[in-house]
Amino acid sequence: MITRTYLRPYTAVRYSWKNILFSIVCASIVVVLNSCRVQAAFQLPLAVVAILGTALAIILGFRNASAYDRWWEARKVWGGVVNESRTLMRQVLTIGDPRSVQPALREVMVALVRAQLAWVNALRLQLRGQKDPGRWQQEVAVHLSPGTKAGLMARTNKVTYLGEEQGRAVKVLHANGTMDSILYTQLDNTLSRLTDLQGMAERIKSTPLPRPYDYYTMAFLNLFILFLPFGLVEHFEQAGVLWLTIPTTAVVGWIFFQIYVFGRVMASPFENWHTDVPLDAICTTIAIDLKEAIGDPDIPAPLTPEDGVLM
Repeated sequence: MITRTYLRPYTAVRYSWKNILFSIVCASIVVVLNSCRVQAAFQLPLAVVAILGTALAIILGFRNASAYDRWWEARKVWGGVVNESRTLMRQVLTIGDPRSVQPALREVMVALVRAQLAWVNALRLQLRGQKDPGRWQQEVAVHLSPGTKAGLMARTNKVTYLGEEQGRAVKVLHANGTMDSILYTQLDNTLSRLTDLQGMAERIKSTPLPRPYDYYTMAFLNLFILFLPFGLVEHFEQAGVLWLTIPTTAVVGWIFFQIYVFGRVMASPFENWHTDVPLDAICTTIAIDLKEAIGDPDIPAPLTPEDGVLM
């Protein structure tokens, strides 16, 4: 998630140089044709270009609104993960009188909270397509018991596997009389809500915006840039500044292209881009709360933006 409030020209040009080059080439060809007195046969009224620009602006606005809805839905899903993780921790650690809970069952309770830490980090890595075994060992398996670690890497959907292990741990607590049936039902409902949130996040990840939104919008954008200098050249020639056709076309085309790129990146909130929902920061927040609750001394510091970006 980008937190800085200013534009970096270098970054903007770095990702849009092809668009700028295309605009310059199109405008340069029109200027050359006009200089050779060939362009008159291809002149377009500026009103036609304005209509194309208006239509393109409407398409971009609708597409970007849909893209932001996806990003905001993803953020709400992860807000739910934070809340349900805290709820699970509270339910697990307060289901019985600490003075009457056997040490072995207390270990099960703490292990269940640690398993939730593993679950949220596994969901983060899985959504971002991270497959490096080293990262999984360092960020997920470190929270698990040896038996659970052994089965983790063999599963395709590792988040679902961890949910299954949490369900088994809850059953152990219930079978040993640590909780009654009402508390067991409440805990199971919390795990079910976490599973629902997992499914929502996976739906956003696996179902992109309709692809015609991308290639039709890009085609209309290129068509607009192609026609724009034909509508501008006559007016700049009459003003005696024919050369301004080139930078004007480049600037207008760049503005529309940046709006297009903004919608494209916002529509994919789990791609490990700077515009992502800040999953690292959210998981760190969860880790702080849960580790403090179980007395773990290894409590991370809250993440802060680096170079204007919070991941």
